[in-house]
Amino acid sequence: MNNANLAFWVNQITGTLTFMIGVVACYFGALQQMPWLGMAVVLLIILIDLLQDKKLITKKIKLVVLVTLAAAVMETLLIVASVYSVNPSSRLLDLQFLLPIWILALWVNFSVRIISYLVFTRGKHFVNALLGIVFAVLIFRSAERFGLVELTHGVYSLVIIAAAWGVFVPFIYMYANRLFPDTRKK
Repeated sequence: MNNANLAFWVNQITGTLTFMIGVVACYFGALQQMPWLGMAVVLLIILIDLLQDKKLITKKIKLVVLVTLAAAVMETLLIVASVYSVNPSSRLLDLQFLLPIWILALWVNFSVRIISYLVFTRGKHFVNALLGIVFAVLIFRSAERFGLVELTHGVYSLVIIAAAWGVFVPFIYMYANRLFPDTRKK
């Protein structure tokens, strides 16, 4: 394995580990009634990521902001439509119609990793949709088991959330593809 390959895989592994640290911080903070904890850890992860390649800062910030805003709208619509509800003790603000900060932090955390996962998912819309569906199920089943969310209509809520994510995630990757075109020699 040459140095470039080694650096690539080290970056993928450390990036995935920091992503998992962000996920754990989001859940832990919500469970401990410190919903801000996940966002604080995720913002630190973003700062570290941004400083790794200063030429890409503007594009990365664009991606994070777009994903965060779009996810906030999508998740808020799911809450307003009573697809799921959130445990009030896991909220920073007691506004029942807004998504809690820990769920928003999960999306911000994901947006940071999109770029590095493009090498595996570029142009693979079905794979991206499948990833959205699988992660929706994993995240919401875990959150339900932890008592952080209630799937208002049981499995039907889970199907609706998975479908929403299955449509949403490929669009995120399409946007990321435009921001970060493939520069590898073919």
